[in-house]
Amino acid sequence: MSTIGDSAQHISGAGESGKECPDWQALLERIPYARHLGLEVQRGDAGVLVHLPCREALIGNFMLPALHGGVLGALIELTARVAAQSQDAETRCPRILDSHINYLRSAKARSTFARADIVRQGRRTSLVQVTCWQGDENKPIATGQVQLLLPTMAAQQEDRHGH
Repeated sequence: MSTIGDSAQHISGAGESGKECPDWQALLERIPYARHLGLEVQRGDAGVLVHLPCREALIGNFMLPALHGGVLGALIELTARVAAQSQDAETRCPRILDSHINYLRSAKARSTFARADIVRQGRRTSLVQVTCWQGDENKPIATGQVQLLLPTMAAQQEDRHGH
C-alpha cells in the first residue's frame, strides 16, 4: 500500500516519553483494526495523541482526495476506547454503547491526529470526547462523543469461556 505525500506533522514535544505512551500503543496494538489503520501514539504538549498516517487505502473520495468517513469514525471510537481503558485501574476492555460523530469539514488525504478528553469515568461506564484535526488543532475536521461500557469481572470471565 502506498502512502500519500505528506508525512506526519511535527508535534512539539512528540515522541514517547514516560509510561503512558507505550501503554496506549500496546492497547492499540491489541485491536486488529487499529493495527490495520496503522494508528500510532505520540505525546504532545497537551497530552497523548493518536496519529493516523494517511495511505491510499484510506481514501474514500479520490476526486478531492479525502479520507473515508468510516476511517474518521473508527479513529474517534478507537481513541476513546484506548483513553478509557488506560484510565481504568482494572484495564478492562470497554465496549461501545453509543457514539455520535460530527463531521465538520472534509478530511484531506494527509496525516490526521486525535485527542481524547474523558468527560466522566465511572465504575461501569465512561464518556469520552474526541477531537480530530489535520495541521491546525484549532480547526477540527471531526469530533465525537463516545459512551463506553466497562464490563464487570464476571462478564469478562463469561466472554473468555464462551458462555
